[in-house]
Amino acid sequence: MLKKLGPYARPYSKWIAVGVLCSAAEAIFELLIPLVMADIVNIGIETANQNYILQKGLLMMGMAVISLCFGLGAAASSSVAGQGFGAELRRAEYEHIQDFAFSNIEKFSTASLVTRLTNDVNNMQMTLMMGMRLLVRAPVMLVAALVLSIRLSRDLSNVFLVVIPLLLIVIALILTKAGPLFRSLQERTDALNLVVQENLTGIRVVKSFVREDYEEEKFAKRNGDLKESSMRAFGMVVINMPVMMLVVYSTIIAVMWFGGKMVYAGTLPVGDLTAFFTYITQILMSLMMVCLRLMARLPRARQAVMTMGSISGISPTATDRAKAKDSSQLPPVRPSSKNTSGISTPINRSITHAMELAPF
Repeated sequence: MLKKLGPYARPYSKWIAVGVLCSAAEAIFELLIPLVMADIVNIGIETANQNYILQKGLLMMGMAVISLCFGLGAAASSSVAGQGFGAELRRAEYEHIQDFAFSNIEKFSTASLVTRLTNDVNNMQMTLMMGMRLLVRAPVMLVAALVLSIRLSRDLSNVFLVVIPLLLIVIALILTKAGPLFRSLQERTDALNLVVQENLTGIRVVKSFVREDYEEEKFAKRNGDLKESSMRAFGMVVINMPVMMLVVYSTIIAVMWFGGKMVYAGTLPVGDLTAFFTYITQILMSLMMVCLRLMARLPRARQAVMTMGSISGISPTATDRAKAKDSSQLPPVRPSSKNTSGISTPINRSITHAMELAPF
């Protein structure tokens, strides 16, 4: 299905490339700042060299400004690419639905088609926008921070051998459980849209037969089902937050325990331990942001791709234009006798007779 979605993002490939490069550069400059801070603590404060501290401080400010500029570029590029991708995808789906015959439309409800063109497309474009930021930033941050952490202290970096596999297992379990829940949420959303559409379309019939109470009960039931599905789906994702915070603070406590002993023994400078704390926070918080933001999007985007693929994968059996051109499907017409006056034909005589009998 990703191969089918690729052509709709191809017109914005330049913006995607610029956004990916800006996100990677932003992460790299953020990772270089703790190294400068470590030099300030280890050299500037240790030797009481104010000029060195001022020089490194200005360097940190410059790096922060550069990182900010790359972040703004990544945000702008991802917005242009995401909105453009959504517009192209929505246009293609709409044109494809216009070619459907009635036999094709009967397979999908109108509410489902509206959801595909609105909610599912929005999920896809938001996934692209957030993927350009987080799915690029997180791997770059993870790999670069691991390399720099090993450069600071190889012994203290062993804590990542336990933390990172544990986080990956937790993420995989939550994603596995969240997928069916978001699939059910999508079905309940379609059902609620169907009830609203039926009620608005037949509002005159509902009022004529005094069925307002029945329609309200039906809407309340579908609305309650949607609420329960939403609570179950997003509740599974919210579980990720306390688990991630537990892992983050447990890692910080372990680094403080072993790192403090190394500082006391003189094998690790204080500035390097400070930088190590920063790298721990950046690594784990970046993974946590990926989980919190994308875990709520990926199952919904996956379900949106599947449902949109079920529509785009259907080829129209026969279009209305083709039916109109096929004269064999039209009922035969008996020709009447020609008359230049235009009055004595059987059709005109019947119309004239009906008009005479009409009570005006």
